[in-house]
Formats: sequence, C-alpha cells, structure tokens
Amino acid sequence: MLWWSLRASWWIEMLAVRKISVTCFAILWLSACQQEGSVEITFRENFLANRATALETFSPCERDATTQMASLVADSLCTRFSVPENYADPESRQIELKVMIIPSLSDLPEPDPLFLLAGGPGQAGTDLVRVAQVFGRTRTERDIVMVDQRGTGELSPFDCQMDEEEAKVLEVQDPDTEEILAIQMTLFRECLADTEADPEFYTTDIAMRDLDAVRDFLGYSKVNLWGASYGSRAALAYLQAYPENTRTVIIDAIAPISLILPLYTERDATASMEKLLADCGVNESCNTAYPDLESSFRQLLDRLETPEPVTLVDSRDFSSIETSLSRDEFLGFIRQVLYSREAQRLVPFIINQALNGNFQPVIALSGQYAEADINQGMFLSVICSEDYSLITEELSSAESGNDYLLDTEMFNRFILEACQFWPKREVPASYFEPVTEDKPVLVFSGAYDPITPPVWGELVHENLPDSLHLVLDGFGHGTLFTQCTAGIMFDFIEAGTLDSLETECTSQFGRRPFFVTPGGSSLIND
Repeated sequence: MLWWSLRASWWIEMLAVRKISVTCFAILWLSACQQEGSVEITFRENFLANRATALETFSPCERDATTQMASLVADSLCTRFSVPENYADPESRQIELKVMIIPSLSDLPEPDPLFLLAGGPGQAGTDLVRVAQVFGRTRTERDIVMVDQRGTGELSPFDCQMDEEEAKVLEVQDPDTEEILAIQMTLFRECLADTEADPEFYTTDIAMRDLDAVRDFLGYSKVNLWGASYGSRAALAYLQAYPENTRTVIIDAIAPISLILPLYTERDATASMEKLLADCGVNESCNTAYPDLESSFRQLLDRLETPEPVTLVDSRDFSSIETSLSRDEFLGFIRQVLYSREAQRLVPFIINQALNGNFQPVIALSGQYAEADINQGMFLSVICSEDYSLITEELSSAESGNDYLLDTEMFNRFILEACQFWPKREVPASYFEPVTEDKPVLVFSGAYDPITPPVWGELVHENLPDSLHLVLDGFGHGTLFTQCTAGIMFDFIEAGTLDSLETECTSQFGRRPFFVTPGGSSLIND
C-alpha cells in the first residue's frame, strides 16, 4: 500500500512536470517562462490598480426624465477633470472637463478602451450615449469613454446662444438675412465681453492634449478611437500627436483640416443635391410623380426670392407663429435634410409640396434632422484658428466664381464675418500636415454626404499606409447605425488589425426609395 502511494505520488509529480514542460517548452526554461508571465501579470495588475484608483473619483452620472438611453447612463460613472487652459503657462486658469465612462462588463477589462469623439465642432462628448449603445459588444471587454471637449457641454465657459424666449421673439420679428447676421455678430461680441475664457486656447490640438491626459489618468496604455464628422478630425489629430498611445482608429464622415470650412460647403452640398435630382429623374416612380424635378426646384427658388408667409407650429405646446420663409432659409432647411439617409428620400415630396404652397414638411423635417446642440463659441474657436486661416484670396476667388445650385450664404457668411473678430491663435504648422502614421485606420464615407463627401475620406486614406476606405451607397452624413457597420467596427476593434476584416455586407446598401405619396414609396416594405 505504501509502495503504491509512493508510486502514485511520483506519477502525479511527473504529470505536473510534463504539464509545465509543455507550457514553457522545456523544463530548463521554466524560470524564464515564469518571468515572462509575471511581467504580463504585473502590467495587468498595475493597470487594474491605476484604473480602480482613478474610478474612485467618479460617481454615478446624473439623469432625469429627459435623459436619453437612461438605462445605459445608469451604468455609467462621471467626474470632472481639471486641465490648464494654457499648457504653456501652468499657472493659467484651470478649466474642468466632464468625463463619462461606461465601464466594461468584464471584471478584467482590456487596457485599451474605446474613446468616442464628438462632432460639430462644438458637440459635447457625453452626448454620445446613443452612439455608445452601438458599441455594446465592444463593452464586453473594454470601457467606453466620452470626454466633453474643452468649450463644450455643461461646463463650457461660453455658450454664445440666445435662450428660447429670445429666439421666439426674434421669430415674431421675422428679420431678413442681413438683420439675422447682425444679431448673431452682436451676440458673439457680447459673449466675448462676458467670458473669462481665452477662446484661442480651445482648438483641436490642445483638446487632444486634454484627451491624452485623461487616458493617462485612467491608467490606459493605448486607446481605440471612434470619431465622426469633426470627431474624425479630432481622431486624426490625436493619432498624429500620440501614435504610441493609439491602437486603432475608426473615422466616419471625414472632415480633415483640408476641408477648410466653409470654403467647399456650397460645392459639396450641391453635388449631393444634384445626385438626388438625377436619381429621381432615372427612377420610374419618382420621375412619374415629380417630372423634371430640377426645373421645379429652380422655379421654387426663384419664387422664394420674395419671402412667402408661413406658420410655424411648436410641437411642444402647439403654439404658432406667423412668419415668412426666404430662399436662403429654405436652402438651409434642405441642407439639413440632406444629412440623413432616411430624410433624403423625402426631398422630392418636399419640393413638390413647397411648390404648391405647403412648407410644413420641410420645416418639420429640418427641426428633426437639425445638427446636435453645438456650442457656437467653441465652434468659432476651432474654425477661426484652423480653417479660416487657410482661406487665401486665390482659393476664395476660385470658389466664389461658381454658380452652385445649393448655395449656403447664411452659413458661410456667419463664419467669415465672425472670424474677423473672434480671437485666434497660430496653430503649430505640424498640425496642418497630412496624417501618415502607420496605425490601422478604418474609414467610412456616405456616398451622398452633403458636407463631408467621399473625396475627403479618400484624401485621408491615401496618406495612411494601413487604412481601408469603405464608401456606403445611399448614405448621407454618417454610416453608424446599421448592423453591418456595427459588426465591422466590433471585429476591427477586437482584432486590432484590418487583415481579414469582412466587409462584404456594405455592398447591400443603396439609396432608399423616394416618397411618391405622403405615405411612402410605391414599393412594398420599402
């Protein structure tokens, strides 16, 4: 019995030795194997400890009856993170950024989270909770982090917008284009006089320094980035400044610095509109319902040179205001509608109804598809220091000589006039250079985007050695909310490489059928 016990003990020990040998390739290398594993374990332990310490400064995010994605917000944590307004002067005033983290569902999350970068410029990062929901599978192993870029959100030092009551009074007064511009410029000047902030320090390059400080504070080794519209510019700026801290980048509706707002807005919006008019013309049901749509559109624009009376109805309390609609205002509404893949299919119907004196469809849709809340002060700080500085007389003359179908005078003049007096700083020359870092970058563009068409995505893709550009047919500004793109992005972040990435599902898309009646298209289940 004793002999058998000894024999069994020896056999068990031999099995243990054999297992260790297989793991480490040779029993003589056991110590080296353990040392290598201990380095990885120590790294993970340090990361988790640093993350846990940082999260002690967070508390549950506030929510109320109006909070979107309330259940997801309930799982989130928020804090305020202080940074110097002017990094060149550490003694300068400190500003606070709101930071929101949706913790990973794993107790042992990966050390490279997903950072979501907001658009605009001027949208708050913590407004991207709906976007975070798209990355629900990514959250299984990774934190999702949103930071209100300096100058945005509830902690912004300047808002520069009139309140709702003032806006209603202005609507009743029914000012023309020149009066509206004058009111806006007065508002911006008063905003500058009232703020303690130095607007010239609210540019993208400095904001990305803030973002990396947040990364370091939370203990992350590298980050995965997602950004759409202006958020794509921010993501590229971070990649350029901190390639060693970047794992993967996903950008959508690409707005590189070479976009130069507002220089090409009329050209790009017109291209989107002309594609829509042409597609209606070759579509049997659309062309039958709206023959010669482009001619009808031009006829309507000519008529609106003299503003027409309209009734605006507030959907919240159903109060109404009698006002008028001008050509510039109508084109502004159409421009907003073109951003959406779903709303684009309504444009022929909108033109037809407006031609017959009914402007309610375009007014209602423009409100629904208007851009997210944009902080006007931060918007000007970015555009005036980054884009406006690149507009030469030669470039301006080349664009002004074109007669674009979809001009956007109000949008363009608002920027050009405000930037003449809004504080600016000289951004480092390196910021304006093409981004050429050798990191995996996934690029999405909507084929019918009226503000950031595929030409800009292709320009960025050509300079990035490890990138893939996917152009989705039928899409406007942004391609995020589909099962196809969500799956591609999840696979990309999980793998950390573009190699073997399956993207075949993107070929299924096309323009959505046009509405030929108030109830929809002539197709079943369109």
